[in-house]
This record gives sequence, structure tokens and C-alpha cells, in this order.
Amino acid sequence: MFAIIDTETSGGKYNEEKIIEIGILIYDGNEIIETFQSLINPQKKVDYFVQKLTGIKEKELKSCKTFKDHAKEIKKLLKNKVIVGHNVEYDYRVLKNEFKIIGIDYEAKTLCTIEMSKKIFPGLESYKLKKICNHFNIELKNHHRAYDDAKATSELFKIIRSFEKTN
Repeated sequence: MFAIIDTETSGGKYNEEKIIEIGILIYDGNEIIETFQSLINPQKKVDYFVQKLTGIKEKELKSCKTFKDHAKEIKKLLKNKVIVGHNVEYDYRVLKNEFKIIGIDYEAKTLCTIEMSKKIFPGLESYKLKKICNHFNIELKNHHRAYDDAKATSELFKIIRSFEKTN
């Protein structure tokens, strides 16, 4: 079982970023069986650059629940799943930090669709999500929004797994 995730964060110093949006798709190897998406109040300033990039305004996050409010549900969703992401190291690090702040140790195995793509499809012009989606005709509607990026990553992951099975 896989949890395909993407996060959008507040920006700021390394290891001080806070999640402002999370998208999770639970994939059983055949289909998406569950999804979760939410804006999250980071309880800190969101960089102007991030607001421009994502379209998520700091003021709209103020009325949202915090990560702590969602933590139990998120942890349950991620339990016993391999975390898959496009540049998963970033999302996994930020997620672990969010759990750590509220006193929860979280560990999981991870798979990175960038690293997998580089190995399986060497020589592509770019491995950025938007470029690789264009290459494989994967729909990516709202780039830099967590759920949409996670959904596109899930489609890329399916292509990678299909290629691995046939080669």
C-alpha cells in the first residue's frame, strides 16, 4: 500500500517550514482507494513567494485547523504505507517535523518519483513535475496545489510501475 503525498509549505528557514496544504492519495497498487486534502493553519507567516506560487493566501489559512488538529487522521491514513512523492525527501522531512513538534515519532519507507524516473527514463529534458507530466500527457490542473500535484504524481507512479512490470 502506498500513500502518495504532496505538501505546500510556508517557506522560511530549513526545518522551520510548516505545512499549509496537504494532499494524500491512498493507492493499493491498482487504484486510489481513499483521499485526503486540507488547507492547514501554519500558525506562522507564509512567505510572499509561496503565496504567489500556490495562490494560497495567508489570511485564508487563519481560520483553518492546525496540523495538530489533523494529525490523528493523517497518521491513521499513513500507517503501514510507503510514502511516495515527487521529491519525497522534502515532503517526508516536513511531515516528520510536523509530527515531531506535537510529540509524535513518525517513520516510513519512501519512494521518490524523481529518482525512479531518472533511473527508468534517463535522458528526459527535465524531471520537474510539470515537465514530466507534459512528457507523459498527465493532467496537472493546478500546479503547486497539494492535491493536484499528488494526483499527478500518482499517475506518474502508475506509469513507472507499469514500465517496471513490463521491462
